[in-house]
Amino acid sequence: MQTILLQDNLIQLTKQSQNKTLRLTNKVIIDALPRANRYTINDLLVTGLRLRISPNGTKRFIALGRVRGVNKVRTKTLGDASVLSLDNARIAAKAFLTKLQLGIDANEENAIKIANEAYSAITLNEALETYLADRELKTKTIAGYRYEIPKYCKSFLYKPVNQITEDEICRWYLDNKHIPTSIDKAFRSLRAILEYMVGIKIIPYNPCMAVTARKLRYKIKPRTRRIETYHLTSFMDSWLLLMKQGSINKLHGDFILWLLMTGCRLNEARTLQWSDLDSVQLTITIVDTKNGQPHILPLTPLMSDLLDRRKQYNPIENSYIFPAMQGRGLSNIKHLVDCRKSLDKITTAANLPIIRPHDLRRSFTTMLDELDISESNIKALLNHNDGTVTRKHYLQATNIEVKRRNLWAVGKKLEQAITINGTDPITGLACSFACTGSIREFIYGTGKCDFNIIKGEKTAKSILDAMR
Repeated sequence: MQTILLQDNLIQLTKQSQNKTLRLTNKVIIDALPRANRYTINDLLVTGLRLRISPNGTKRFIALGRVRGVNKVRTKTLGDASVLSLDNARIAAKAFLTKLQLGIDANEENAIKIANEAYSAITLNEALETYLADRELKTKTIAGYRYEIPKYCKSFLYKPVNQITEDEICRWYLDNKHIPTSIDKAFRSLRAILEYMVGIKIIPYNPCMAVTARKLRYKIKPRTRRIETYHLTSFMDSWLLLMKQGSINKLHGDFILWLLMTGCRLNEARTLQWSDLDSVQLTITIVDTKNGQPHILPLTPLMSDLLDRRKQYNPIENSYIFPAMQGRGLSNIKHLVDCRKSLDKITTAANLPIIRPHDLRRSFTTMLDELDISESNIKALLNHNDGTVTRKHYLQATNIEVKRRNLWAVGKKLEQAITINGTDPITGLACSFACTGSIREFIYGTGKCDFNIIKGEKTAKSILDAMR
């Protein structure tokens, strides 16, 4: 009975102590008995130091305070009271609480330390895969990263990212000045990966920033290669002649014309499917675009004729408008990949400099400019973002027919560029009506030309002379 009374007195003493701030002593710690619920005893000597007693009898020292400036509550378990002495607990609590008073988030600091220790050996190659796995990127973009980083950053590909220094990045960048365009592209990819490492607190700063801060970036000139105005006739004449002769595949010829008269990017055009075509509104929608915004193109007579022929000759099973070549025929499942060989045949026949698919997009833009199409409407046809309020909120519903009119102006300009005047380029026989070499007449058999201007060879000098 006395034992029970003694225990009751101890429990009563504990009950009185748990809601008060006491000066913790070894006796108070020993006398604090477990209860049904966990409770704490605050230390009077060090504000923020507490003794926490669990129902199972475990006693631990904890420190609790607020981060100055942000008012976040932070708690730290200092240790078991049966192992850690009261004096050492007070010292550890003071160190923790001092950081909070200085505005240092001790928990966040500790998380960074743990992350650094956990990822101290993460290499650039591993960081690349972590970056790609954590972001929603297009397949082509992912392929670009996996090509550029291993190819151009192989000197520190397997080096821990927290050991890659600013000086090392700067030397690497300058040592590759013989390939400025490639190395600057790889640099941008590397910078993005290391910035991600900063974001997840693997490294404290991005060493790539030193290249910009030290003004070492190469001045990369934008590509300007295109079919010049005075070469358009030569290009179109050669395209028409090779198409009639069968020297270039009809599929490739149609694809090249599509790029030139729509300004589509290579990947946008080659992945077009029949399901993207709206036969009621007479439009075709490019879904997978560079800026992520669907690009609607209204059909013109020339575009419509081209699609009709592709529908006639394409395999029924293939959903792509421009299918891949397979043996001597067309693939039933794949889309066309490239048309550079056919482009080379055209430029060789026309005695012109080399032209690549994206150069046709620049040529398309040049024609729009020569036709006095406004910059805002050119942006719409190129699917470039136009941040003006008028364009974003008022014109998007009505610009389809404006687009159609402007695209047809380009189509007519291409037809007018051809110099074969009323004569079949193969047979040499005259047309039954006045014609200046219509694409629709000679290639698709649908047009009746209404152009009567007989054009001679167009050169820069002839353009200048015409201005006199």
